[in-house]
Amino acid sequence: MWEKVKRYTEKTLEENLKIADEEDRYIPKACSLKYYPLVIKEASGSTVIDVDNNEFIDFLTSAAVFNIGHNHPRVVKAAKDQIDRVINYTMAYFYEKQPIELAKKLTEITPGNFSKKVTFGFSGSDSVDSSIKASRAFTGRHTIMAFKDSYHGMTYGALSATGIVNQDAKKRLGVMDVQFVEFPDPYRNSFGIDGYEHPEKLSNNILKAIDRTISSLKEKPACIIMEPIQGDAGAIVPPMNFFKGLKELADSHNILLIDEEVQTGMGRTGRLWAIEHFKLEPDLLVTAKALGGGFPISATVGKAEILDSVPQPLLVFTHIGHAVNASAALATIEVVEEENLSERAAHIGKKAMDEFKKMSDSYPIIGDVRGLGLLIGVDIIKPGTKEPDKNTAQKICWRAWEKGLILITFGKHGNVLRIAPPLNISQEELDRGLNIIDEAIQDVLKDRVSDDILKFLRGW
Repeated sequence: MWEKVKRYTEKTLEENLKIADEEDRYIPKACSLKYYPLVIKEASGSTVIDVDNNEFIDFLTSAAVFNIGHNHPRVVKAAKDQIDRVINYTMAYFYEKQPIELAKKLTEITPGNFSKKVTFGFSGSDSVDSSIKASRAFTGRHTIMAFKDSYHGMTYGALSATGIVNQDAKKRLGVMDVQFVEFPDPYRNSFGIDGYEHPEKLSNNILKAIDRTISSLKEKPACIIMEPIQGDAGAIVPPMNFFKGLKELADSHNILLIDEEVQTGMGRTGRLWAIEHFKLEPDLLVTAKALGGGFPISATVGKAEILDSVPQPLLVFTHIGHAVNASAALATIEVVEEENLSERAAHIGKKAMDEFKKMSDSYPIIGDVRGLGLLIGVDIIKPGTKEPDKNTAQKICWRAWEKGLILITFGKHGNVLRIAPPLNISQEELDRGLNIIDEAIQDVLKDRVSDDILKFLRGW
């Protein structure tokens, strides 16, 4: 299939196409959501180079993993130094210093002035599972509540709580029963409310609907799991008063609140944790992606009594708290703190948002620009409507790739441009990336990108 791509682009792709074809031969399609044939050879900071030596500015950062940029020297050194000592020895039976230091640090930097403990995993998915286990163990209840269009991962518990994946596909796998409720999307919601103009009205309507749902259940939920900003739904930022009301509602029913910060954490939104924008202290917090600076590690941080309620050994993984990954995570946290990357994300994120809003004045296909910090969504629509235009959004991404920018779509309708560069991207690189998007939009509007390329995109 990929050989046919050469008809539609002038990029040098020979080596990329060979490897893309190899993946199609040996890796199931269910492992990916591909956009274009890009095979990474090397990366540094905000720059990625493919196997044909094409160079790109990275506005995806491996799905918001490299908040501190690719191959940060502090993280590389921490990992190498640890490898020279010992790669890992299971915490299941003995002790290791690195994950204990990381757990202590996480209890200090996460919201909540109460006694906390930490358990580790390797991805957001398995730490979401751990948070569900802990909620069920602590409350003695099994019902889980989550939000429509949410994304929490692909292990069984996390997939069960994910609202954006096709429900029929999930049923084929026999996932857990989860009660889904509406998230307060200011731009598109079932109430037809303009949530930007009337945020309190939207919040109140959603909270009343959630309360009615809770009251209708035979068993009250053990927990409500939520993203402070719905990431893969399209960077949906709820009204600022919503989570205060949700916490009050949850507390009134003795329901635990799980703050899932896999995509929004580690400075991405202009605060270390996105929930800090909403002045809320969750019962449990899940972090992953950017935590390891590129190494696979996740954590569930929460009230000690909740995590202590899980019977032994039901939070054990053989490589739990992996020493190399924990060392990388400690170095990553140091970089975020010492380089003031949360503040930088807030500063340059505002500049980027302002530029996209200027573009929206020129291009009626941009229906909404939203986000916090450097988690930004640009909603592509059919002009004069709020109807999502996935095809146009994907064509913009394709043209951006041709021009040297890694850009993909996400969103519940697959029509939102996903803007998530490293938090330490230079202003020059950010501006170049924004200019490429502007040029890509112009080219698509002038029909310079063939509809035929859509058959190659298997994205959101």
